[in-house]
Amino acid sequence: MLQPRDLKGRTAISYARWSSERQGAGDSLRRQTEEAERFCDTYGLKLDRQIIDDGVSAFKGANLEADLGRFVAAVRSGEIPSDVVLLVEALDRVSRVNHMDALEYLSGLLKTGVTVVTLMDNRVHTLDDYRNNVASILMSLMAMSAAHEYSAKISERVRASWRGRAEKAKQGSIRISKVPFWIDRETQELNERADTARQIFAWAEEGLGQAAITQRLNALGIPSPSGKPKWGKDAVSTTLSNRAAYGSYTVKGEEIRDYFPPIVTEAQWLALRDRTAARTHNPQASNTANLFSKLLRCAHCGSPLNLTSSKQKGRTFRYLSCSGRAFKRTDCTMPNWNYQEVEDEIISRLGFLAVPLDEGDNSADSGREREIEEAIKVLSSRYDNTIAAIVDAEEPAVRQALTKKADEIAGQKQAKESELAGHRQSMARISVSAVADIAADTEEIRRLVREDRAKAKELIGDLIERIELEVDREEDRTGGDEMRFAHVTIRGRKPHTIGFTQG
Repeated sequence: MLQPRDLKGRTAISYARWSSERQGAGDSLRRQTEEAERFCDTYGLKLDRQIIDDGVSAFKGANLEADLGRFVAAVRSGEIPSDVVLLVEALDRVSRVNHMDALEYLSGLLKTGVTVVTLMDNRVHTLDDYRNNVASILMSLMAMSAAHEYSAKISERVRASWRGRAEKAKQGSIRISKVPFWIDRETQELNERADTARQIFAWAEEGLGQAAITQRLNALGIPSPSGKPKWGKDAVSTTLSNRAAYGSYTVKGEEIRDYFPPIVTEAQWLALRDRTAARTHNPQASNTANLFSKLLRCAHCGSPLNLTSSKQKGRTFRYLSCSGRAFKRTDCTMPNWNYQEVEDEIISRLGFLAVPLDEGDNSADSGREREIEEAIKVLSSRYDNTIAAIVDAEEPAVRQALTKKADEIAGQKQAKESELAGHRQSMARISVSAVADIAADTEEIRRLVREDRAKAKELIGDLIERIELEVDREEDRTGGDEMRFAHVTIRGRKPHTIGFTQG
């Protein structure tokens, strides 16, 4: 059976998880992070990164599909080496499902070659140990069974609480603290903002989309639900989808009718919901229609650029518009861009953009990285020597002094490792192999754009950090033509500027 000291020199990844926002706002992350760092400092592991599932329950296995699940997939694909050590506070961080299902998942994780360490008891879990030591399996089964039973009890208490809340709501004996903006929290009756809510539904019945409604609200200067001067599209969407509009209150999936005063009928609400669903399933809303979604920004006001479509004489045109201008959140006046021309221009130059610039100017950065690495090696050697001296020391006072010195060296080493990680992040570069692949065959990315846009979008997201579109309208320019620019930032590099004129 492996001991923690046997893991010295291995690379570790810590995993932190909590189920609720309250836990996230509390001490969970700090506690789980410090435990992992302390273990690595004590036993000489290199803590590479941290995986966090924030607000993800392990009782029904949701975390197995979240970041923890993605970690396991990355190990199986070879993206993460299989000899990595996964640090968890306890087995209940990994799973709280039924103990047999949890054991099956844990054994599957160990079969990838990953070593799991539970920091609560410093136990090292490996596949070989589970195969050769029945006691290890029994200890884990008991821990996972206790975690599942505890979660099941808590879950039943929560369900009982919500059932009681629903029953009280049916009798009209409770007051809801979180109510729609058109309901008064104290009286649970309509307030002075009910007319705004009615107007939103009226515009929707006229056929206006959520973006158009958002634009009108901001143009009229109507305050948002939070009291801020500008509305967002999400606030309009939340209003139109809220069943409280026709008087219902929903408690954990149970609908209690006639709880609030209605502002529309249920038939009106259902009709608008169906109309919105039909819009959502429009083929133009495909998530691969815009290969640069979340990357595009307006260079003038910093707002995201949204892909919009329109039809003229049977033809569909797609264009990019500044959301700050469209929703009147800013005074931006940047005109729309023909999306297809932007896509064609950037894709045609992607091979050139991916080629790294002359690295001669980076010699100082490389030298700094080597300097930090050498400092870490020296501190590691000093730390090991101090630990060895502690073991050999016979006098308690000497051991105490050496232990204090070891802690001091460990702190210095951790600070240097953090400095190195920050330096590497700031000087991050696309891998040489990836750059060579893209630069060597620009036609391949063009083929992906035609045949597998999802894959093309993934590749572009890995390569490009940001795209800013800018329009230069200087009146004294010869000929009076406007100039358009796309400032494309490859990850870890300075922006490239592409100049072109759209037709």
